Amino acid sequence: MTRQPLEGGTGVMCVICEADIPEGRLKAVPDAQLCVPCQDKVERGIVSLEVYLMGQEMQVDEPEVAPIEVQEDRLVTGSWSAGFMELATQSSQMRDLLREGKKEDARALVQTMPIEAQAALVVLDEDPEEALSITGMDEDGKPGYSTDVVAHLPTEMLTGLIAYDPERQGFNTHLIRAMAPGTFRRTVEETLDPMDNAEARSKVSFEWLRALAEMEDANKCAELLRSVDPDLLEEALIPHVKNMRMNDVAASVEIDGDTYTIPRHRFFSEEGAVGIRPSMMVEDAIVGRVLDALYEADADLMRYIIRGAWERVD
Repeated sequence: MTRQPLEGGTGVMCVICEADIPEGRLKAVPDAQLCVPCQDKVERGIVSLEVYLMGQEMQVDEPEVAPIEVQEDRLVTGSWSAGFMELATQSSQMRDLLREGKKEDARALVQTMPIEAQAALVVLDEDPEEALSITGMDEDGKPGYSTDVVAHLPTEMLTGLIAYDPERQGFNTHLIRAMAPGTFRRTVEETLDPMDNAEARSKVSFEWLRALAEMEDANKCAELLRSVDPDLLEEALIPHVKNMRMNDVAASVEIDGDTYTIPRHRFFSEEGAVGIRPSMMVEDAIVGRVLDALYEADADLMRYIIRGAWERVD
C-alpha cells in the first residue's frame, strides 16, 4: 500500500511500508531506511528485509499449523488422521470420567493423546469449550487451554468460542491468550476473507480489536496485534477516524515570537506527544477505551495504524 507523506513530512519513505520517516528519527539515525514499526519487525525476525527488497512477500518465521478437517469418516490435519469411531469412543470415556467427578483421570486420558487427537476430540465433543479446557488443565485441576491444541482448531470453532457472550459481558480472552500469533492471524484473516462488504469487514475487524483490548495483558495484546496485516487493522478504524477531525488544530505554540499550530494528526506521528490518548479525540466511549488499551500495548504500531486509516479516508 503506497502512502503519501503528511504535510511537513521529510519525504524519506520507509522501504517496506512507504510511510514517511519523521525528522526526529532521521536526526537520530541519519541513514534510516525503516520506520520504527518496520524496524521492530525486522529486529524480531518477523520481516526479512533482504527478502522483501528482492520483491518477495514478508516472511513470518512461524511454522504453519493445519487446522482439523473432516474428510468422509475421518478427521485429518497434516499427515495425521483418525476415524470418527475411535475418537467417539475416547470422547465417551472422557465424558464418563467427568460425570463421575474424576477430573484428574479425564485430564490424564486427554493429555496423553497426541496433540492432533486432542484437537479432534475438541471438535467432536458436545461441549468443545469444556473439552478444550482439559487440554491445558494443570495438576491441581485448574482448567486451561493448550496453545498447541488451539492451533489445530478450525477457524469457525475458534471464532465461535471467542465471540462476545452477553452473559459473560465480554469475549473469551482466556482463549485469545492461548493463541499463538500465527493462529490469531489465521483466524482473523479467514474470518474476513469471505466478506466483500467494506462496512461489514470494518465491523468484524473492530470486534477483533475489542477482543484484544479486553485482555489484561499488554504484552500478549501487542504480540497478537503485530501478527495481523496492518491493512486489516486500518479497516477496523476507518469508520472511526472520520470523526477524529485529524486536520483540526490541537494546540498552538509560540517560538521566538512566531505562533505554530499543531494539527491533531501530528499526535499520531512517530514522534507523537507523550500523554496524548486516542480517547481524548474520540466521542464514542467504547471506541475510546479500545484504542487506549491497544495504544498502551503498542503505541508505535497504533500511531501507525490510526495514521494509516486516516490517510485512506482523507
